[in-house]
Order: sequence, then structure tokens, then C-alpha cells
Amino acid sequence: MTALQNTQTVQMSVLSADLKLIGFDNRREMHLSCDLINIARGNCNIILRPETSSINGSLNILFDRPIMNSEINIPPVIFDQIHSALKHSVGRPLQLILLLDETLKVDNQGVLTIKKSIITKIKNMSWILPVR
Repeated sequence: MTALQNTQTVQMSVLSADLKLIGFDNRREMHLSCDLINIARGNCNIILRPETSSINGSLNILFDRPIMNSEINIPPVIFDQIHSALKHSVGRPLQLILLLDETLKVDNQGVLTIKKSIITKIKNMSWILPVR
């Protein structure tokens, strides 16, 4: 029997990013496509919006496909820092760590074990921005 471990984080590396300017008022959104690091065989699509003074958002984990989707509102200053870091690539991808409201179970190969799709609140997030 495979031992299960609990985790409240999802770690990922950013594969691609698109800045979208929407409408006549140029409302900004950043669309990120990410590879999961601590969970095997999956990716995550994230929409970041600079719309609040605090971080809030959710992560939707699909049961039947190895895809996660997230929409996160962040302070404009963080949005600008991420945008700047993505413009000045240094050969290593940015990494993102999401701290979730719910605990996930993964086996020792990193395979996520869920019985149904989950939507969980994001409690916090951290970035690793390569500088060299």
C-alpha cells in the first residue's frame, strides 16, 4: 500500500505568461501557464488581476483531468513586480507556491488522490523570482 502525505501547498514553475489589456480602459490580467512541481503529472492555468490590497483567490482542482485552474486578485505592486520579473528572464522559470485552505493527499510519487473536483481558497502565495 502506498503511503499518503498531507500537503497544503501547490508548488509550480511558470512556463509561459501573457499580459492581457482588456477593453478601452485597458484592464490588466496576466495569464500564466504553469507546471506543477510537488504534484506529479499536472499543470495549472492562473489568471492574476491587480484589483485589491490583499491576496485572495481560489484553486479549482479537477477530478477527471490533471489540470488546475486559479483566479487570484493581488495588490497592484505585486502584479507589477511579477510582470517586471517575467520581462527580464534570466534563463530559469519563476516559481509560485500557493498555500491552500484545504489539505491535499499525495503519495510518495507525488500523485494527487482526490475523489471529486475541489475548489479551495488560497490563503497565501509566495514567489521565487530568479535574479541571476
